[in-house]
Amino acid sequence: MIVFYYIALNGQNDFSFNNIELSLLLLLAGPMTVIPLFLYVRGVELIGLGPTGMIFYITPTLQFILGYFYYDEPFSLIKFVSFIIIWIAVIIYLKDLYETN
Repeated sequence: MIVFYYIALNGQNDFSFNNIELSLLLLLAGPMTVIPLFLYVRGVELIGLGPTGMIFYITPTLQFILGYFYYDEPFSLIKFVSFIIIWIAVIIYLKDLYETN
């Protein structure tokens, strides 16, 4: 509360009628932050942590494929080896998950 008083006292308050577009953007910043986080939490509740974790491996893989083949980004041997090691770990995880069910 003291910070808000200090900001208003110094005339640095952006919530004013002088710049309505900025005020609307500032008002929408909260919901635009909360809505994706809420949807993420709801999605994890529905599908579980296992599939959610796999999405975190699939997404960078698709970004790699897009970057390498479409945007012609350079790809070193070190990146390739680390990529292979990560996917070996994913395959081991999936094999273990499949055998326990």
